[in-house]
Amino acid sequence: MEDEEAVPVGGAEEPAAARARRVEVPIHVGRIVVHSLELPLVHHFRTAYGTISRKRTILVRLEDVGGIVGWAEAPTAELPTYGPDTHDSTWYALTELLAPRLIGRSFAGPAELVASWAALRGQHPAKHALECAAWSVASQKVGTSLSQLWSGVRRAVPVGESFGIAESVAALLDQIERRMAEGYCRIKVKIEPGWDVEVLRAVAERFPGVPLSADGNCGYAGSGPWAELDRLGLLMIEQPLAADALCELADVQGSISTAICLDESASSPGITEAALRLGCGQIVNIKPARLGGILASMEVHDICQARSLPVWCGGMLETGVGRGFNLALASLPNFSLPADMSPARIFYAEDLVEPTFDIRPDGTVAVPEQPGCGFHVQEDRIDQYTAVRWSGG
Repeated sequence: MEDEEAVPVGGAEEPAAARARRVEVPIHVGRIVVHSLELPLVHHFRTAYGTISRKRTILVRLEDVGGIVGWAEAPTAELPTYGPDTHDSTWYALTELLAPRLIGRSFAGPAELVASWAALRGQHPAKHALECAAWSVASQKVGTSLSQLWSGVRRAVPVGESFGIAESVAALLDQIERRMAEGYCRIKVKIEPGWDVEVLRAVAERFPGVPLSADGNCGYAGSGPWAELDRLGLLMIEQPLAADALCELADVQGSISTAICLDESASSPGITEAALRLGCGQIVNIKPARLGGILASMEVHDICQARSLPVWCGGMLETGVGRGFNLALASLPNFSLPADMSPARIFYAEDLVEPTFDIRPDGTVAVPEQPGCGFHVQEDRIDQYTAVRWSGG
């Protein structure tokens, strides 16, 4: 698979975050519009956090005074279960705290824009969306894709699929069968107490040789079937304990050979580095919205690369607008494990970009080559699903 191979774009020996901070493309913020959208899901999606049947998301439209428009997404949750941010808190952060302080100002580049809110804690999805919108404008101004702008090293990203908690093991196996036929190259199964060892054993027996991961979504409290899971030959066990249970995570990792993957615990570059020093895990799932943006995600990428620990790019049910940034980020060198990059058709009746992306027969998704978010944004569809709109400038 030619375009699955690493293809150097330049400067890969320098840490990704350092390279990105040196990108200076002037951004003059003229107007910002924030959209709250309600998108129906094709199917219910159940995890240890609960079941959802619709998805609210937030899109940001940042217009440079020269007329260039950058779109970005702040994927959010209804309740502060996965993390402290919610749809409503993100809306407040965007419309009251962050966007107003950017309008009418000029920045040397995306890094300087990010520095403008350094004194404000938290609000990671909101910060992520505004930073991505700035990167979208910058890439259009220089006429290059985000991957090229960030010195990505691959033109395609191998992808796996994440399977929620099903009604039965048989139903789960049928879902996996359909996705494997489409070419996905890794299986990830959501687990919770009572839906774990036997389920994963059945999956492993049905799909031998396919990399298999388990995702606990913080659903276990200290004790768990760690020894039994360790004997299944899993690629990783993702975040089985609470985000702040670092000592307990280190204990679990020390007792098994299967890699623990940090997700909710990797909430910032500093906390991620502390968790790795404690021995809490051997893999990190990088979700840019959880970390608060692209630069923070690159810092985590660099921390792990320096320790020879792999990372992969997770998803938060983004539409194609948000997925474009994830795909570009996943083209960086240390993203060496399959990403969660399900096409929008898996979740939504229609995407907000056209053409949208899909998995290819070789189990990869092409890294977008178009400047901006990577895809052509369908503003009429955004208007169709917008429930609330805020504008400034």
